Amino acid sequence: NNLYKWTFKSILMVLRILNRPITKQFMRFCLVGIESTVLTYLTFLIMYNFLGFNYLIASGTGFIAGVFLGFIFNKEYTFRSHKNVAITFPQYLLIYLISLSFSLISIKFLVERLNFLPIISMLLMNPIVLLINFFGTKIAVFKNRKW
Repeated sequence: NNLYKWTFKSILMVLRILNRPITKQFMRFCLVGIESTVLTYLTFLIMYNFLGFNYLIASGTGFIAGVFLGFIFNKEYTFRSHKNVAITFPQYLLIYLISLSFSLISIKFLVERLNFLPIISMLLMNPIVLLINFFGTKIAVFKNRKW
């Protein structure tokens, strides 16, 4: 009987969490992030594997391509922002340049000091960069106060 009560309360708690605005925004942000990441990795793989670019240049170029796609979708879909693009895009770009710098330094360290493969290094950095970008764009760019 206590197990049923605990299970029911746990399910209700999960449903409340899933219904919160920040959870919905984070799930939309992740969906947009998947699309942006596909573009980022395709750009990286083409430049690194097929065109012979340095892994850092390929990674940086892929990241920037994903940023442009992500801005459009995050502004309209994730945060439903009506703020001026001339103001929000430079702020958005700054957040992403900060996370890009962090990511490139970390990837370089993982590859050159710890002998990780560049592709594995990028995969390891994604969750950290995801959190930097979500909270940075939510709070600093789109000034979204829904929690």
